[in-house]
Amino acid sequence: MDKKQQIIRAATELFATQGYEKTSVAAICEHAKASKGAVFHHFKNKDELLRAVFIRIAQNIDDVGDIVSPINEGLPAKERLVNLLEHIFLSMADVEEKLYYLFDYQVLTQPSMRVILQDLIDERYQLMMSSFESILCDIPAADSKVDSQMLIAEISGIALYYLFAKDDYPLEAIKDRFIKKYLLLLGL
Repeated sequence: MDKKQQIIRAATELFATQGYEKTSVAAICEHAKASKGAVFHHFKNKDELLRAVFIRIAQNIDDVGDIVSPINEGLPAKERLVNLLEHIFLSMADVEEKLYYLFDYQVLTQPSMRVILQDLIDERYQLMMSSFESILCDIPAADSKVDSQMLIAEISGIALYYLFAKDDYPLEAIKDRFIKKYLLLLGL
């Protein structure tokens, strides 16, 4: 891992666990084992570093899409939806990803972070919406816009509870029932 990635990783951990406002550049330097000069060589300021962290985390959404797109090529809408949901939950279950969900929680609960990241938040939301809408528009019983928003909201809620749950959180069972519920709702 190069120094820039070490800094992003350290900032992610600290922003996720301590919050953006409570994390100093000095703490990031210490955690990353990097000098302030190294941090400011790669990032103009702490806000730019925050944006880099968010972009790195948003890449996870792109990664799920990159994995699912070739698998879904030519499949009926039902199978495309199930594949997308399966991969989203698979990503959520990854221990490494929990840190990213914790960071995301910080973004949603800290207005100062949202101000800095609003354009990126909007971009990520549109990417999620288009991922679901492109599938749901092929399902006659679906309201692609409303159902996409519902899916995003419910997945976010499940992720939030999973984030703060004890080790016995039944994520796999929730995933299975969640998928069954949407297939039933959509007449699939």
